[in-house]
Amino acid sequence: MKISIAFPNTIPGASGRLQWQWAVRAEERGFSTVAATHRLRYPGHEPLPVLAAAAAVTSRIGLSTNILVAPLTTAEVLAKEAATLASLAEGRFVLGLGPGVRSDDFTAADRAYGGRARVFEEQLAELARLRGKDGDTGLPGPVPPVLVGGLSEHAVRRAARWADGWTAPGVEPALVAPTVRRVHEEWAAAGREGRPRLVALSRFWLGEDVAEEAAGFVRDYFGVLGDEAESFVAKTPRSPERIREQIAELADAGFDEVVFHPTAAHLSQVDRLADAVLS
Repeated sequence: MKISIAFPNTIPGASGRLQWQWAVRAEERGFSTVAATHRLRYPGHEPLPVLAAAAAVTSRIGLSTNILVAPLTTAEVLAKEAATLASLAEGRFVLGLGPGVRSDDFTAADRAYGGRARVFEEQLAELARLRGKDGDTGLPGPVPPVLVGGLSEHAVRRAARWADGWTAPGVEPALVAPTVRRVHEEWAAAGREGRPRLVALSRFWLGEDVAEEAAGFVRDYFGVLGDEAESFVAKTPRSPERIREQIAELADAGFDEVVFHPTAAHLSQVDRLADAVLS
């Protein structure tokens, strides 16, 4: 099981300096990948520029979007930006994509929320077509590997048909484990060779000194869900023991990697997570 960590790029108030420092520390501590997530109508830094900065200050650690809301842009722009980042990172970049679930992001981007599923599938098909064709498309290099996010049957079929694997949303392992089997079944039904790459997501915080800040962020980020937001706070792993249990549960379910998303924008979170699971 590969252990990765996400940037605090959607945590309000986290500085740009902290983003690249985070990448450097994550590489030093031995994480497999450092990932950036995406919200347009929420305070924070855009994922692709954050990852470009990380590419400049690291040399070994993988870089990924987990996830980028693809229908907020066009397939052509997405392909160009992804290939550019893959070139800057010298092949270390993986493009995790999803159709998006927040209508305010689409309003801000002047994109249709209702048609996002169709647009997303067209984008995935185009990205698949462009793979290996950079020489005659104007791209600076190949389109990087693609992962598809989501928990629906549509997400499973998209991953099996057009992507290199699947990335699960940040809910309890018991809720995402059944989808692993479905991804493998759809992969085989689509006649794909090899096996899909399977990535899980988990939020976390470590230390009583960040507990209030972290809980406040989770509560605010999921505030659109009303009272259900409090359950996300309660279920966020916050002890080394629970984090290690979560890793074991996800490994047993068949995941290849778990990306831990911080809920507090303090560099100490990188070290505390590394001490808990990598030492």
